[in-house]
Amino acid sequence: MKKKKQRRFGLGSFISVTVLLISAAVLLISYVSIFISPSRFWPPLFFGLYYIPIAFWNLFLMIIAIIRRRRRLLIPLDALLPSLFFFDMFVKVGNNAPDEEKEGIRIVTYNVGRYSLSKDGKPKRETTAEIREYLKRCEADIICLQEVSVKYKDSITELPNYPYLHSHFFNDTGSSFGNVILSKFPIRGDGKITFKNSTNLAIWADLRIGRGTVRLYNCHLESYSISFTSIIKRLFNKDTFSDEFISLHGHLKESNIKRAEQVDCVVSSINECKMETIVCGDFNDTPMSYTYHQLQKQHKDCFVEAGNGFGGTYSRLWPALRLDYILIPEEYRTIYHKIERVPYSDHYPVLTEIILD
Repeated sequence: MKKKKQRRFGLGSFISVTVLLISAAVLLISYVSIFISPSRFWPPLFFGLYYIPIAFWNLFLMIIAIIRRRRRLLIPLDALLPSLFFFDMFVKVGNNAPDEEKEGIRIVTYNVGRYSLSKDGKPKRETTAEIREYLKRCEADIICLQEVSVKYKDSITELPNYPYLHSHFFNDTGSSFGNVILSKFPIRGDGKITFKNSTNLAIWADLRIGRGTVRLYNCHLESYSISFTSIIKRLFNKDTFSDEFISLHGHLKESNIKRAEQVDCVVSSINECKMETIVCGDFNDTPMSYTYHQLQKQHKDCFVEAGNGFGGTYSRLWPALRLDYILIPEEYRTIYHKIERVPYSDHYPVLTEIILD
């Protein structure tokens, strides 16, 4: 009777297992990175930033192991299992139709890019008019805008049917811009949270809705302040690739550290608030981030609850980047959620309808 040949664990097998273990470890670090503030310890932030390519790389390694019928497929498989809990923050398969006849409260959040980032290259005045018409069509009860240019702000802030307004504008190289909240509900109190050495901010308004009062935060957190188009061109230049790569990640590190400090300020305000809070706006960060994890605490993500398809909101790299959110208290329900792919800015507006239970 012939004995089965035992597979020898040679150099090739050693290298293969090592690659699998390192890849799995990198993916596990990306999961943990959402709990670590970049302002206290920054290296893990890059693992969260590259979560999607890291996850796909582990999936590729698992498929190769399956084809070769190797038991080592369990290494990437085990590493990928936690991704099941994160998948629906990026892509959601469901029904976008309202699930009941009861009319909810409609909220839209939109970074309008100072009216200068139209995908069609249209001038500011024309883009402003198009955004104004879009917002009128939305028929939202609450509108939250970021990067509103003061030069044409009246076109936006004087929309009909919105008697209540709260805004704050910064001055940046002679061009003032800021955040705006427009509401059909009475504003009983308002305020702002400004950040050190930054023109980003969060504003809040206490809205009287029915018999209760809800605090709404409209956030615009630290951006990367870089052109992704120019980055791609520069990174594909062989002569300067290494320098550009180092420079880019240095910039990403600094912006993430500043954003972590900013989100801590917003969370502190939320924790001090005695009423229910809705948090929305341009967080300038992905769901696999400390920013999202902190703001999502004690809140539900409207996209996760009622969205459909890809969650990407940054038009220049759609569907890769989801940066804009609407988060509601655990007691509320989302009956409708849509990311509107209109060409008026580098961000897409997010529209949701909620019920205050």
